[in-house]
Amino acid sequence: MQQITTHPYRLEKKRYFHLLIKLFFKRKWYLITLLTGIVIYNISTFSENNFARFFIIFGIAYIPIHLYRIHRWVYSKNNANYFIESVLTADNSFLYFKDIADNETKISIATFVKMTQTEDEYLLYLSQNNFSYIPKAAFKTEEDCQYFEEIINQNSIS
Repeated sequence: MQQITTHPYRLEKKRYFHLLIKLFFKRKWYLITLLTGIVIYNISTFSENNFARFFIIFGIAYIPIHLYRIHRWVYSKNNANYFIESVLTADNSFLYFKDIADNETKISIATFVKMTQTEDEYLLYLSQNNFSYIPKAAFKTEEDCQYFEEIINQNSIS
């Protein structure tokens, strides 16, 4: 049984904020499109109709309110544990996350419901909104990165 260990890595707040914004737009594109259409359709009756006024203000405020909510959540002191430096050790069945305070979390690869990857990182989802961040740069060699992808795919994460 092969085992790999990464270099220490940490999720930066700015990167996490950008990931959450990207996920917000990916998940809510249809609502944003609908609100944009409603705003455009009702803009000419803004001064005449209270219903139109409400939808225009709501449509314009929707995105900034959610961006502000995400920003506050990311930069909250209560979420500092998301940004602690960690080391990942992976074998055929488990991922071991160890932080700088020597707290270790053992997670079965089979518990992850989905894996997505960008050019720079892997996102392993435990649920629809909860993911573990693993940067590709943390792997010591290209072979380690390929082995990681293999064990993730073997455990049928789509």
